[in-house]
Amino acid sequence: MTAQISKVVLSLDAKEVDLLKDGVNFKKNPSDGKCYIVYKSVGSFKACKNQCKHQGGVFIKDIEDLDGRTVKCTKHNWKLNVSSMKYVNPPDSFQQDELGEMAL
Repeated sequence: MTAQISKVVLSLDAKEVDLLKDGVNFKKNPSDGKCYIVYKSVGSFKACKNQCKHQGGVFIKDIEDLDGRTVKCTKHNWKLNVSSMKYVNPPDSFQQDELGEMAL
């Protein structure tokens, strides 16, 4: 059995959390330059790497998304609903790996 380890990949202070808008937020870790997506809704947060599971493309804001929940991959236009971490286009394809514990 492989031991599990815990690692902080993104840390936001209280001011940065207050500045998050409802919906999709793109954040970069200043220490290693890796990018993440933070989804904020009433009283909760979800986060994932800004990397598509299909072939590793990065996500951008989906201008067709009226609810502020969807991002689009730059490689093949796959769409991810960040509020559920499920790909909506193509449907039933992958589920994005959500980052673990969200401590505020």
